[in-house]
Amino acid sequence: MRAEGEVERMNSSEVSRRAFVVGAATIAAATPSVAGAAGTAPPSPAPAAAVGDTVPFAFDRVAFAAVLNRPFPHRQVLAARSYADARDGLNLLRNSIEAYIDPMYFAAGPNGLHAAAVFYHGSSPLLALDDTMFAKYPLAATIANFAGTAKPGIEANAQTNPGSQFYRELVAEHGVSFFVCNNALSGLAAYVAGKMAPAGTATRDAVVAIHDDMVAHFLPGTWLVPAGVAALNAAQEARFTLLPG
Repeated sequence: MRAEGEVERMNSSEVSRRAFVVGAATIAAATPSVAGAAGTAPPSPAPAAAVGDTVPFAFDRVAFAAVLNRPFPHRQVLAARSYADARDGLNLLRNSIEAYIDPMYFAAGPNGLHAAAVFYHGSSPLLALDDTMFAKYPLAATIANFAGTAKPGIEANAQTNPGSQFYRELVAEHGVSFFVCNNALSGLAAYVAGKMAPAGTATRDAVVAIHDDMVAHFLPGTWLVPAGVAALNAAQEARFTLLPG
């Protein structure tokens, strides 16, 4: 055990050390830095986003997880790479739903299967848009162009979305969930902006405006996700079986 005087000496030392640290900080604060004295400019701002960059959005992870974990005993997710795949996939989802409803088949009842679809590539996100967008932007021509030699699933001059009514019915009657890849949608917005402006004059503002307009005109039951491939993985981790488009 230390003597009383020794304890006092330790306390005195501690006080002295603290005083030194505080004093040094005070001196440093009062002394202009070399960079400041030389008038060094502040760091440059981040470069502006390019026309084709992904458009950011506020992703609600909690809401996304809540959709995936709705209390259905069976779960299946469609992966669609094109508008035609997505539209054909609606029939595939209906077939699964009806097979689970039918008492002669899987007999799971009307809420037996949570069917979902992820539009993760190419023109597939455009199936999730209402007729207003098809009348406003050259979306049917975009789908035909993206299809290449494959079937587009829509006439190139269409002014409406021919899959929208069936889409609405699946959501209203069976609670089907649809997820749109933001990377793919951003690419489509940039493509459309380029088609609507003279060559090489599309702006970032135009891309963002078209992107946000499309999101505002999603059909019911549709959620935007950062990356469709990640949403497919999350769905499978939530016990959805994968249905290739």
